[in-house]
This record gives sequence, C-alpha cells and structure tokens, in this order.
Amino acid sequence: MELLEFTDYAKAECERVRARLPQKKTGDLRFAFFADLHYKAMGMMRTAVSNIVHTVNALNKTEKIDFVCLGGDNVGNYPGAPEDHIRMMTELHDLLSHLDVPFFLVHGNHDDNSIHGRIAPDAEISRAGFEIRHDGQYDILFSHAETYENYHPAGRGKLYGYLDLPDADTRALFLNTSDSPYIVGEDGILKYTGQWNFAYSGDQLRFVCEEALRNAPKNLFVFQHGSAPNRFFPMEKVENYDAMNRLLKAFANGEKISLSREHEDFGFAVTADFGGNTHRIPAKITGHCHADLTFKDESDFLYITTMLAGRKNSGWKPNENGVFFEREPLSDKETSLDIFTFDPEAYTLSAVRYGSGEDRKFDI
Repeated sequence: MELLEFTDYAKAECERVRARLPQKKTGDLRFAFFADLHYKAMGMMRTAVSNIVHTVNALNKTEKIDFVCLGGDNVGNYPGAPEDHIRMMTELHDLLSHLDVPFFLVHGNHDDNSIHGRIAPDAEISRAGFEIRHDGQYDILFSHAETYENYHPAGRGKLYGYLDLPDADTRALFLNTSDSPYIVGEDGILKYTGQWNFAYSGDQLRFVCEEALRNAPKNLFVFQHGSAPNRFFPMEKVENYDAMNRLLKAFANGEKISLSREHEDFGFAVTADFGGNTHRIPAKITGHCHADLTFKDESDFLYITTMLAGRKNSGWKPNENGVFFEREPLSDKETSLDIFTFDPEAYTLSAVRYGSGEDRKFDI
C-alpha cells in the first residue's frame, strides 16, 4: 500500500518539531515512540499514519532517527471478525514499511482481538475463535525486524527481542506484557486472554535473563505496552512482574540472582551472575495509560507513558498536570508522537512532541 500525501499541516508540524529538537551529538540516541494507535482501515487513520511516516523520514534526513517503536494496541477495538483484524494489521505494516529507519512493535492488550469473544458485556473472559494468536501477529507485524542489523528476536511467534545501538552504548529491550499461554477449555473459553490477562511468561523471563541481559552495553531502555503499577489501572496484575523487576534490578546493580516459581502456566527458574558490572536503565517507555505520565514503581524504575496516538477515547485521560489534549482528525493534532533524545554522556533524556501534547524533559 502506498502512503497518502504528506499534508501541508503535517509538513508544518514536522518543521516545528525540527526546530525544537536538541542537537544530536556523536554517541547520542534518538528514537520515535507512539502507542495506542488502535489502527482502523479508514481514511483519517491512513492519513495520520502516512503523515507520521513522512515526518520521521523527513526528520531522519537531518536529525538522524535511530529507530521507531510502536508501543502496543497497534490495532483493535474495531470490527470483530478475525479476518478484519488481520486486514488492519496488514495495512498498518504496509504503511510502516515505507519508513527509512528500522521500526519495531510491542504487543498490546487489544492486539489479539480476544475482546470480541467476550461472553457478556461486563465479562472478562472470552470464547475462542476471535483471537489472533502470537504466531499470526508475528508473521504480519514483527517478522520484518529479523532482517535488521543488531536486532535479536527471541524466535518465531515470540513477540519480544532486543536491539543493540553500539554508538550510544545502549540496548533497547522490547517486551510483551500480555504473554500468557494459549489454552482453550472444554467449554470453548480461553483460559487467558491478551485483553485482560497480563503476564511475562517463563520463556520470556529466561530469554531476558539468558540472552537479552548478557554482554549488554552500559544503558538499557525497556519498551513494553503495559505499565503496571499506575494510578489509572491499579487493579491490573502482571504475572511474574516482580520477577522481571528483580532480574532487571540485579542487572543494574551487577548482582547475582536466582529466581524460580512453581506454577502450571507461569513457572520458571532463572539464574544470573552479572559479576559486579553495573548498568543504567534510564526508563521503561510504555503505552496503555492513554496519557502523558511519569512515575516510579517500588523498584525505583522510571516509567514514561505517552498519550494515545489514535482517535479511540480521545481526551479520555488527562496528563499528570490534569490537562486534556484532543486529537482532531485531518489537523496537526490528529495524533501524538514523541521524538526522544538520549545523551549517554550527560545522562539526559527529553522528548519533543509531534502532534497533540507537550514537549517533556525527564529526571533520570
């Protein structure tokens, strides 16, 4: 699918972003992040995504963007038929494939389409038959990344992996916070759904421990969709969340760690010795909250969330200052995209906003 025209209002917004970006020095890292697009095959969303692609490509010519990450809920909440969901995923990938820089996606809780199998309006369980399993999503939206230099996928059907950025002494770790096993009961009900059941699987923990954190550079950014705990969704539980945090904390502190859990679906056993080699984790960058927020969890990891990029629930949540920002179709407020700049030497991180919202600087 070809891109739609680069609109005049998007060109003007692109130039406003260019003027606000800090100068990128040798060794700095620059990446674009947007989340909660909830893409639908309709004109206004094709226009918004086309403008994002045009903008990133235009900025890359002078400002050098290292990669783009789409942070989950990439499609979804629209026509419930699996074939429609697959069509939306395919169209989104076709549009993103025009990017001149590597692009990566993380899996969001709406991306498996399981919400359309729910057995009642207020139920959090779903019938099988509507879901798009991980291997199907991988083939359409994730497998292209296998060709990128310095990218290390966990394997076919695994919606996580990592990217090395040696010039910035940094690794980008892409995780899946909806990584539950696919189990259908005799009643045809999914035991776990991507929509409501959040988890790091045992396989994902082992991959992070045994591969993604091995021989890592000094800095590690974590990208994922779910951002528990947070004040908007305090009820959400992420299976093995504490184990992942303890593993990352041991990595940051250069410690030895051994963790295990007995569970029929989420069990694991991992051991690592980081040999006194300390690392820095500037932030976990996520979606899901539909708002611009910064907060720290009990392990003192900084979470940075970004306002939803799509039209779904426009203005649903304010930012941490209580400000609502709207997305207006076919205008320079049609979406929200952050251009992050990380200076490893000065250890600073900032984001310039394309579209609706505000620029931000972060205390890392």
